[in-house]
Amino acid sequence: MTATAPIPYADVHALTEAVLRAGVMLSDLLGNLLEELPEDAFPGEGHVDVLVEMMTGTIASAADAAGAATVHDTTALLGALCDRVVADLRAALDLARGAP
Repeated sequence: MTATAPIPYADVHALTEAVLRAGVMLSDLLGNLLEELPEDAFPGEGHVDVLVEMMTGTIASAADAAGAATVHDTTALLGALCDRVVADLRAALDLARGAP
């Protein structure tokens, strides 16, 4: 992914909020479903594995509509966002602690 011009701050802020909302919502949903499922809901299969497969099936229709290139670019962008946030927040924590 190569950016040719800086993205307006409002657009980056909207992206940040969308990523956070999606992450929290999906994490909460998965957690709540795992808590509510009976032990024998999926005999012989891991609950997390089954729910992730179900989510993948649901997401597939939106991914198909977006196209392979967009899915690959989005996956790469999400990975880069996570890597950058972790690195920057760790650096901020180190500065706050007075680390060199």
